[in-house]
Amino acid sequence: ASVVNALSKWMTVTIYRDSKISQIKFKDGGKVDKPLKTIGTTNKTGTIVQFMPDKDIFKNCNFSFTTITERMQESAFLNPNLTVEVIDVEDNLSAKYHYETGLTAFVEYINEGHNTLNKVVQFNNIKNRIDVSIALQYTDSCNEQILSFVNDVKTSDGGSHEVGFKTGLTKAFNEYAKQNNVLKGNISLDGSDLREGLSAIISVRIPEDILQFEGQTKGKLGTPEAKSAVEQVIYENLKFYLEENKEI
Repeated sequence: ASVVNALSKWMTVTIYRDSKISQIKFKDGGKVDKPLKTIGTTNKTGTIVQFMPDKDIFKNCNFSFTTITERMQESAFLNPNLTVEVIDVEDNLSAKYHYETGLTAFVEYINEGHNTLNKVVQFNNIKNRIDVSIALQYTDSCNEQILSFVNDVKTSDGGSHEVGFKTGLTKAFNEYAKQNNVLKGNISLDGSDLREGLSAIISVRIPEDILQFEGQTKGKLGTPEAKSAVEQVIYENLKFYLEENKEI
């Protein structure tokens, strides 16, 4: 909100809470235009944020309906049972998203049209105060597709949580293979081979006091604790899953 405010000609925030309607207005990059005050009563809860991008800063102030809907669809996938509705009044466009199965629905969505080899497997657990959710499914394609998120923000460049996922996945498969005499001697399966045809979503929720990103764009997670947390969750759960589902 502070960034949006700094780049806007004006921004108005209206809050419905504790039976009151409160409002504050800003202008010219964050200067208070009208201080916070109560403007009415209500039985609703919620917040309305309205803003106008500053044309002196942006060459193009047009909003992309496609970009916004893609982001909102991701939010709906990452938060099961949340309903998100996007309405473009100017161009008379709208979209609505709601997914009860969360990450499982996300994997099914990205694997549409592919020949899948197993049902989507989802693991959830909390380790070191980090809430870890993982969903994965194999297809017969040659490519791997791993998408990761931290506190609902997409980490396009990966980071410590993706490293932990790959390490734990490789470890679980190799242990299973050796214990069940799939591999002989000192042979181990390579991580890149194990991820061939894999589609996976990794979503972690990390407390602010240990949250670290590499760079300003928040594209890569740096939190060291995330590596061990994700590695533990995928290793422990996948190892158990493989033993219980040997036919798969």
